Amino acid sequence: MPKPKKVVDRTVSKATSRTGSSTKRSGGSRGSGGAITISSVSPKGNVGNPVPIVRAKVEAEGANLSKRDIRLYLDGAEQRRFYYGRATGNLSYHPGMLSSGNHTVEIVATSGQGSSTSKKSWTFSVS
Repeated sequence: MPKPKKVVDRTVSKATSRTGSSTKRSGGSRGSGGAITISSVSPKGNVGNPVPIVRAKVEAEGANLSKRDIRLYLDGAEQRRFYYGRATGNLSYHPGMLSSGNHTVEIVATSGQGSSTSKKSWTFSVS
């Protein structure tokens, strides 16, 4: 008679994890890690090109964000294939051909320690 397969239940606790961005060079645990700003967003308004490039500047005061600290959504769907330059704070995303009409972009950034979160959304229209 064959032995039953052993089932292993794995639970990951974010609170006890000390890997990833929480161990980055952020000057220790002084303060809240600073405010996160999301600025210079584009495109805005009416866009004639159906293949726009989504751009933004995402920075954290006193902290070094990484791509894993940032979530990008286009029309409600999370997009993972975007570029983020840690040194410059520049984010860019090439969505490919978009349909005519309104499109919404949302960026959510959280510092590695989870102490600061910023969210920005905007709409543009492809004509």
